Amino acid sequence: MQKKELKQIENLLKSRKNILLKEFEKRAKKYRDAGSEKATDVVEIASSSSSEVLEFAVAEEGARELKQIEDALSRIKTGQYGVCEQCGKVIKKARLKAIPFATLCVSCKEEEEKACDDRAFRERAEEIADRPENVETDDMDTLHVGKKIMELEYDDNRN
Repeated sequence: MQKKELKQIENLLKSRKNILLKEFEKRAKKYRDAGSEKATDVVEIASSSSSEVLEFAVAEEGARELKQIEDALSRIKTGQYGVCEQCGKVIKKARLKAIPFATLCVSCKEEEEKACDDRAFRERAEEIADRPENVETDDMDTLHVGKKIMELEYDDNRN
């Protein structure tokens, strides 16, 4: 990758990092300010709780992205940016422009996702197989149909 392109990606990563940090600051201030207000209505409390759960999930995702960005900036400094961590091949520019903090080439990422899909399928199949034997006939039909659907989805993912 040319120095000019690398500098552009570095600037893009730094810009995104600054945006995330500002969002974290806003959330922290909002959380501190909300702590001084007392919810009195049950609906208000429930609404507040669900909003907090959503805010926490968004914050977690932002923290994960921030870590990926910091790692990418570190790889730029050490000269390892754009090299697949799995196979050691160069990650294509198009992929890095789309996902500037990518650590895997397309082939290795696809293998990783396939392995996750396979593992999820096996876990779900085991969960269905571990269900009690004394379930009603309708429940058994539902389990059978569910298992067939999962098998079809699994076959689709493999192809």
